[in-house]
Amino acid sequence: MRKIICLGLFLMASQVMAKPLQVGDGYPTIQLKDQHDQAVVINEQVQMILFAAGKSSSELMSKTLEALPANTLKDKKALYVADISGMPGFITKMVAIPRMQKMPYSIGLIRDEVGQVFPKKDSAITIIRWQAGKIADIRYVTTQEEITKELQ
Repeated sequence: MRKIICLGLFLMASQVMAKPLQVGDGYPTIQLKDQHDQAVVINEQVQMILFAAGKSSSELMSKTLEALPANTLKDKKALYVADISGMPGFITKMVAIPRMQKMPYSIGLIRDEVGQVFPKKDSAITIIRWQAGKIADIRYVTTQEEITKELQ
């Protein structure tokens, strides 16, 4: 009986944790680290998150940021978050992280199921904007031009 209760509580907790952010929600309470193994905090200092859920959206985000000044994210109080949880560990450690460490900006890395908190669409960058501590807008963009416009 105890096992059934524990299993039920675990399943309920995982469903709550998996609920994607919505307009009106506050800041998520998640722990992330960047490509340099430094803590990334999502709090009132962050006004925008650009979330890449997969390889194609991460490549689009990297290409866009390469064309912009290195301090663009910082100036816009924006944070780039990439979900690398589906990447094989060897590739992550030997290829992806060393490549990311060369980038002049921080990338919040999702390595587990915590990424389920961010809404996503295939091959799109999710842009989440906060205003007064609440999510004011969630949109999905698929081109370099759209991302650049959001960062202006």
